[in-house]
Amino acid sequence: MEILLEKNYIDKGLVLYGNGVEYKVKVGEVEIDAKLRGKLLHITKRSHHPVCAGDYVRLLKQKEGSYFIDKILPRRNKISRPANLHIRKEQVLSANIDLLFIVSSVSSPSLNPAFIDRLLVFSENQDIDTYLIINKCDLDISNEEENFISEYKRIGVKVIKTSAVDDTNIEKLRDLCNGKITSFIGKSGVGKSSILNRIDGSFLQKVGDISDYSSKGKHTTKQARLFPLKFGGYIIDTPGIKEFGLWQMKPEELKRYFPEIHNLSDRCKYSNCNHINEPNCAVQDAYKEGIIPDFRYDNYLKIYESLKEWNTIYFKKD
Repeated sequence: MEILLEKNYIDKGLVLYGNGVEYKVKVGEVEIDAKLRGKLLHITKRSHHPVCAGDYVRLLKQKEGSYFIDKILPRRNKISRPANLHIRKEQVLSANIDLLFIVSSVSSPSLNPAFIDRLLVFSENQDIDTYLIINKCDLDISNEEENFISEYKRIGVKVIKTSAVDDTNIEKLRDLCNGKITSFIGKSGVGKSSILNRIDGSFLQKVGDISDYSSKGKHTTKQARLFPLKFGGYIIDTPGIKEFGLWQMKPEELKRYFPEIHNLSDRCKYSNCNHINEPNCAVQDAYKEGIIPDFRYDNYLKIYESLKEWNTIYFKKD
């Protein structure tokens, strides 16, 4: 049943998906079609498609029965990217994520620490509960991959080994997703769709149904979408993106999101040490002594350089 406030406002609805023109909003057990109210169009000056999947919004009901999105409620977190390199607009793809699964596999493709580390930085920055999913565990795991997994566990990453072939830990994933907005992000071929179909067998049908809706209208674009799970909760499907929200981070902030680096920072001679080539750096010493693994420090340097590039290109002064 609708909860109408004064002036026919519906105080809170969850945006499931949209096409830039119309949005599907869940209110209680009812799904409502709604458009963006004119007074919110000023947001488009700084944000490309200001309403996204996962947003909680206030709705205004018109006399004839149509609905407008009247207000976007504060977000707990978000996945965003720059709309493009020439116009300084943010495109928020999804918001209010409760749980993130970084999906990797042990074969075709093999484990990709560079991809994993970027996502770990992103999820820590956005305060999202995160698990590293190692899929295809019914196949042999190489010693190198076992070393990667052990290192992630050592720094506190929660790791779950899964298989969509024999359902290893699928029930555990189902329990974690129950009642939450969950994002699965993984490279092509890691078996993300297979896992999702084992979690909820109707997932592919839901993708098709919503894709039909999203293709309406001339302003069609690839937007994130929420898919309801039959046992409760939602899966959020986000288009492939490279930066995962890191593009807005300053390079000097990066060190706090690598725990093994952050924990050594107070031993460096300089409080503003970025652990690159500064003298008397405890982090560089730990790396040289093998305390910090090569792959983690190398990924730290690569992400640091990419953040410098983004800050130079996207945030350059006019």
